[in-house]
Amino acid sequence: MLRAFAILVPLFAALPAQAELPNLVPPGWQQVEADGANGRRFVSRDGTASMIARQSMASRGGLDRDMDALAYRDGEEVTYQRRAASWIAVSGYRGDDIFYRKSNLACGGTRWNTIELTYPREDKRRMDATVTAIAHRMGSYYGECAEADER
Repeated sequence: MLRAFAILVPLFAALPAQAELPNLVPPGWQQVEADGANGRRFVSRDGTASMIARQSMASRGGLDRDMDALAYRDGEEVTYQRRAASWIAVSGYRGDDIFYRKSNLACGGTRWNTIELTYPREDKRRMDATVTAIAHRMGSYYGECAEADER
C-alpha cells in the first residue's frame, strides 16, 4: 500500500528501512497523477473522492503568512479553520463538493506537508472517519526531509 508522503520523491524523503510510518492513502484508493510540482493525486474506488498530497517550503519567520496562503483559495467557502503552532486545518465548500485541507510542518519546521481531500457533500458522513484518520496520522511525518534522498 502506498504512503502518500513517503512516495513523494524527491518532495518527500525515502523512509529508513526500520521506519513504520502510517499510511495516509485510504484502502482501495489508487494513484492517478504524480507531478513533482503539484504532488500526488489519489482517487477513491468509485472516483467521487480525491486526495492530493504535496510538500512545499515553509517561510522562516513567516508561518502566519504561510498558513493564510494554505487556508484561503479563490472559489472556496471556509466553514472550519483551526491553527496551532505547527499545523493548520481548513474545510468548507467548493461548488458542490466539500474540501478538507491540512498542512503540518515537517523537516524540522522547514517544509509543509499538505493533504487535500475533495468529495461530494452527500458523502460527508461516509468520509468523516477517513478525513479524521488521515489528519491525525500526518503528524508522524514531522521528521521527513527531502535531503535524506540526496545522500
